[in-house]
Amino acid sequence: MEAFVLRARKEHAEASYQLMTVQKSFQDLTVYFGLKPKSGEKEVTAGHLFMLWFEFCADFKARWKRENKNISNERLKEAQLSVKRITSEKKVETRKTNPNSLKERLRQKESNISSI
Repeated sequence: MEAFVLRARKEHAEASYQLMTVQKSFQDLTVYFGLKPKSGEKEVTAGHLFMLWFEFCADFKARWKRENKNISNERLKEAQLSVKRITSEKKVETRKTNPNSLKERLRQKESNISSI
């Protein structure tokens, strides 16, 4: 029984130390970000901190998506312009073939054979 009580006291002491460490880290975090407690409260609560953090993350995510969409649109426009430039430089001239030419008569024969 004494072993159980000693072990429980040791675990309680460890848990208390961890709690104090977390509280100190939380206080350092609130000081670092310059958070002030809500009116009527003495200290900044974890709920208040995470509410602010959630709002920041949601705003950041929306802004991130908007910026990525703008960047994608800019890249698409640049790609379209480069394609237009390339195609305008390489204009292919086509001529109508003479219907009585040898090539045209061979094409007509091949099309007649393949359609049969």
